[in-house]
Amino acid sequence: MAAPTHSRVLLILFDGFNTLDMNGPYEVLRKSGVRTGVKIEVAAESEITTSVEGVHVKRDIPLNDKLIESLSMYDTLVVPGGPAGKGKPVDEQAAKIKSPFMRLIKAFAELPTTTEQYPRLLLSICTGALFLGTLGVFNGGRICTTHWAAYDNLANRNKISASSAGTDPGTVLKARFVDSGLNDKGIRILSSGGISCGLDASLYVVKLRWGEAEAIDTASILDLAWRKTEGVVAYEG
Repeated sequence: MAAPTHSRVLLILFDGFNTLDMNGPYEVLRKSGVRTGVKIEVAAESEITTSVEGVHVKRDIPLNDKLIESLSMYDTLVVPGGPAGKGKPVDEQAAKIKSPFMRLIKAFAELPTTTEQYPRLLLSICTGALFLGTLGVFNGGRICTTHWAAYDNLANRNKISASSAGTDPGTVLKARFVDSGLNDKGIRILSSGGISCGLDASLYVVKLRWGEAEAIDTASILDLAWRKTEGVVAYEG
């Protein structure tokens, strides 16, 4: 099967997100604007979302029930992170389990598969993995990673969600990025380490979609050394 010529990516934001967690994947997937076949839409619950660095981002589309009902139009979901810990933006957002933000992640993880060769991708960046852990996305012993300072936080969330579901918790690894393979719905679950690791993970996404040569060329355009061997891939396909 030929590689897809177009891709539709959804990137969701919350107040206190890390700017590079958003811009890194955006830059890589759009190949500095050269890859015109990729459409990235930024969704948030508020019209303007403020990053932890104080950058104000205007959303493309509202993050609401209507978007959740239309998720099947997207082949990739990118979930950024931010400061994590008690009282920090990520933990506060994760506690809002019934918010559109959290419900959208859960809904995407449960979408039906597209094709076996080019399945939908769910990618968490940095501490964005804490949202996935809270929702049980890593349940069943799935491997994952996050920012090094949040390893224990993610492991604890994995244990809590797995205990509620009566299954094994996800395993947190030290890695630039992790591909844990397909979940039972056929969604490929990816997670990246801290902040700049999202660049390596996003180049890996380019490899999955368009081949390694395209990923290498993308890294070249960005003048970036792709640390591809520092990722952990549990699933080859």
